[in-house]
Formats: sequence, structure tokens, C-alpha cells
Amino acid sequence: MNLDPFARLTLVLLRWHFQTFAVPESQGWLVALRCATAHVGPDAAGALCYDLVGVVQTLRSSRTTPIAFNSESCPCCRDWLTPSERQIMQMIDALRHDQEGRARTLAQFLCDGAPDSNLLAVTQTYLRRHTPYSAQKAAFSQA
Repeated sequence: MNLDPFARLTLVLLRWHFQTFAVPESQGWLVALRCATAHVGPDAAGALCYDLVGVVQTLRSSRTTPIAFNSESCPCCRDWLTPSERQIMQMIDALRHDQEGRARTLAQFLCDGAPDSNLLAVTQTYLRRHTPYSAQKAAFSQA
């Protein structure tokens, strides 16, 4: 996938948060916070990670199967997306481009067939608060 800088940061942070749950002793959430701080600064990093943990937790609680993800710390693996990662990033892309039907279909795949999870709402909140395009779009529509 051709990920823009915001989407790439989202993928990196998702992977570190998934690792936190898969290997708790890795303290992946701390790495995610450091990475977010490097990209968005200390004032915005905490909120960014908090909202993304909401996405991760909603996804985890909506599934009956584990999420396959690649380790961001592996130089080889981080260049490839698992099928689940691809679906997550495609869902995020669909939401960013106001393609609700496509996003809803991908969310249903991600949630093991459950149709009405909170995944879209939580992801939309994340995007509304943190996507550079969303911030510009909101400012433009208020002008």
C-alpha cells in the first residue's frame, strides 16, 4: 500500500500497541508514545496514542480471533502488511475519503462478521482528532 505519512505513523503505532498485548513485557506502548512524540510533539502524543488504543481495544473486543500483525522492530517484517493490517489501513483510508460503505464492509471483515461494532465510530473519532486532512477540512468548513 502507498501510505502517506499519517497513515504510516498510524500503522507503526498500531503495531506497537498490538505488541503491548501480545508481549506485555515488551512495553510496546512506551515505544509507541516515544514514536508519537517524535512525530507530533509531546503535547499531542498522549492524546494520539490514547485514541489509537481505543481503536485497538475496540478491534480486539470485536473479534473472536487474534489479530495477525508484523513487528515494527523487525527491519524486514515492518515493510509488509498482514491481511488484517491491510484491512485496517484500507478501512482507515475509506473513512478518510468519506467512503462509509467500503469502511463498513472492511470493519465487518475485521470484526469477524459482526455487523454493528463500535470500530467505525472509535476510528472516526481518532481520525477527526488527529488526521491533518480532517483538521484542515474542519477549519475550511467553519470559515
